[in-house]
Amino acid sequence: MSMDFIGIGEATKMLGLSRTSIQKLVDSGKLPAVKTEGGHRRILRSSIEALNQKMGHKAMLRLASSQPGNLHRLNDLQSDQEQIHVLIVEDDEPTASLLVAVFETQYPDIKCSVAVDGLDAVLQLERVRPRILITDLNMEPFDGFQLLNMVSSRAEYQGISTIVISGLSDIEIQQRGGLPPEVLFLPKPLNMERLRGFLDAHVQIHRQYRALA
Repeated sequence: MSMDFIGIGEATKMLGLSRTSIQKLVDSGKLPAVKTEGGHRRILRSSIEALNQKMGHKAMLRLASSQPGNLHRLNDLQSDQEQIHVLIVEDDEPTASLLVAVFETQYPDIKCSVAVDGLDAVLQLERVRPRILITDLNMEPFDGFQLLNMVSSRAEYQGISTIVISGLSDIEIQQRGGLPPEVLFLPKPLNMERLRGFLDAHVQIHRQYRALA
């Protein structure tokens, strides 16, 4: 039986992830691949289909956004001091993939992680304290309203800047308790210029702070 190998470009279309995310899965061994004489990666099509069926898109996105194991911890600690950590809380794969792609291609100062719901975000907040939190509101079982209330009520999270991206109207949001006053609300469909303006300001401040350090 012949083996059907595909390139990283085709793998990105099959899984709906960025090239960088696919490369991370390959480098971590989660997605077996071979290297051609020209140095290109070739991935077994059946391994992509099997991993996708086993884990699902949400778990794949979370796995691809996570860092590899112990061999990279020292580099991660060094890069954390130089990068802005952003935590994306979004259960819609296309939206999460779009945000990850924007950060990876346009903001080298930003390091992003993905949580698939509010509960996943709480667990990640205990491990890593992001500079920016970007969250949806409609998620199960722990939604964005619960997450925002927790973040705004705890002193250790007061330094986190928060963005809400949601398809809910202002009236619907108010009916469910509203948002904390410091939260930036960006309705869906997402206005990328507003998001970039917010990110550009944070990156500029971060660079100025590093220059003075």
